[in-house]
Amino acid sequence: MRKIKALLGILLLVALIMAASGCGPKAIPPTTSEPGEKTIKIAYIPMTYETADFYGQYHQGMVKGLDELGIKYELLVRAPSSTSAHDQQLSIVEDMITAGVDFIVLAPTSYEGQQAAYRKINESGIPLIIANYSQPFPADFRATALSFVGYQHSDGGLAVANYIKDNYPKGTKMAIIHGTPMYSTFERGARDHHVVNGMDVVSEQFADWDRAKAYDTAQRLITAYPDLKIIVATSSHMAIGAVEAIASEGLTGKIDVFGAGAILEELDHIEKGTLKGSWYRDPIKMGENTAESIWLHLNGRTNEIPQAYNVPIGMITSVKDIIEQINPITYTSVGRQFPK
Repeated sequence: MRKIKALLGILLLVALIMAASGCGPKAIPPTTSEPGEKTIKIAYIPMTYETADFYGQYHQGMVKGLDELGIKYELLVRAPSSTSAHDQQLSIVEDMITAGVDFIVLAPTSYEGQQAAYRKINESGIPLIIANYSQPFPADFRATALSFVGYQHSDGGLAVANYIKDNYPKGTKMAIIHGTPMYSTFERGARDHHVVNGMDVVSEQFADWDRAKAYDTAQRLITAYPDLKIIVATSSHMAIGAVEAIASEGLTGKIDVFGAGAILEELDHIEKGTLKGSWYRDPIKMGENTAESIWLHLNGRTNEIPQAYNVPIGMITSVKDIIEQINPITYTSVGRQFPK
């Protein structure tokens, strides 16, 4: 694969300008296949982007799948400046529509809140694939998608709830740090499961999916509930923020943190014993499935595209779990060696 130098220069210039302002979207250098008769332009618009994180790994899976299927493509990646920059993501969608891309793969900043983006894409006639969600749109969204590629967020919440039930006594005091009010965070938090299992959920707080806000939230929880034993965070970065807050108070090993997603930084904390565990869904497989859906559509086999594709959920609490369940690309894509 090679970079398109002219477009790379433009995107890098935009990225530098936006980065300097601290409020603009992220532009990631485009990836292309080798030259061919027709190049398909694919827009990938995640809610955030870091190479080692979920959406970066999803990107790696798409590239792997597109290459293996022999698709001639140009993959354009832009992300908003934060997971709550809903209007910014909508603007990126509008830009990609104007650019005349052939497919849009969108991981919405809010499943419920980006309905305008879905409808604009539908009106343009560009096939839409929704990433990170496998639940088709309800009728009142007045929008459709070619496919929904993700997992059941409730399965992640249930995996953590079952692990806690099996490893902690009833009455254990715990708190949940949510992202923003939406169905996915509540399903990941799984409060009802914890209550049914006999756990004492003393507090639920919101931290906007943000690491620094989760750090502050965890510190407040530690102060308010001195008998707290567990913090469940509904995203990777919030879990890491909670881990850091606990360490700053000298309470590592006394309050356990559970994350969501098992990104590389979470895996490092699991290896060190500072993060108790995290549920995992394979973003590489999701990206590969997205590539397959694009290939099927290009070859007139749209009826074979599953409306919803779910990857299974696994619970990661040890190096053994990492070796058995984590895709090695999670490590090798950033120059890291896979654990042995």
